[in-house]
Amino acid sequence: MENLKIMWKKTACAIMIVAVLVTGILTPTQTTQAAVYSWMRTAKTMYLNRTINGTARNNVKPTLMDPYDCYDDYFYVKIPARMELYLSISVEGTSPFDFIRVYNNSGNEIGSVYSGWSYNRSSNRCYIKIKMNLNGGSYYIRQADIYRSNSEKHRYSVRLTGQFANAVSFSGLRKAYSGAAKLTWRRFSGVDGYEIFRSTSARGTYRRIATVGRGTTSCTNRGLRRNARYYYRIRGYKNINGTRVYTKTSATRSVRV
Repeated sequence: MENLKIMWKKTACAIMIVAVLVTGILTPTQTTQAAVYSWMRTAKTMYLNRTINGTARNNVKPTLMDPYDCYDDYFYVKIPARMELYLSISVEGTSPFDFIRVYNNSGNEIGSVYSGWSYNRSSNRCYIKIKMNLNGGSYYIRQADIYRSNSEKHRYSVRLTGQFANAVSFSGLRKAYSGAAKLTWRRFSGVDGYEIFRSTSARGTYRRIATVGRGTTSCTNRGLRRNARYYYRIRGYKNINGTRVYTKTSATRSVRV
């Protein structure tokens, strides 16, 4: 299936939602106030890097205004800062959910995805992966489907992964003395600490050599081979609900010691 990336960017709210890795169509929506807020109280809490498994079946009965049985489910997620997120959903069977919608904490719809699913015959499941760049705050994700039989039910899994949208920045890298390099970087607001990585070549394997706390913005790397060049990268991390979430990795810097 052809790979497409279709995005909608709403500058005022700095929000971007993208259907990625599959053929996808993203339909922008007007910012409208939600008519009902009861779903906010029953939304399932979603945590980064954890999977939610469930069964989609009829839970909304037909009415005169809406004559279809349908399935509706909501998930709540709190984002500490601007993040680049990936929402991965799989659902059993050949018929995926009709749409995925995203709401802000006020109940306003800020974006939706109506297509972009791919079907895997061997697993008999439909898949989609959606990219979302969201500012810090609280959000609700809705998945819905129209059912034509009360007996229909489909197992699904939902997983949210991602990282902080920005990277740690070097402020300096120099030879401290023979066989030692000193790294300094700019403080990244909100992180719990930093990880420093080193390699002996620009495109080689980078191994973590140190982890420091949030209050530290420098590190001296000793015991290096004299007159050799070393390459460094830094990233920040924050522990959120038992999982470690990272910033983007800094640009690579090098020094001869």
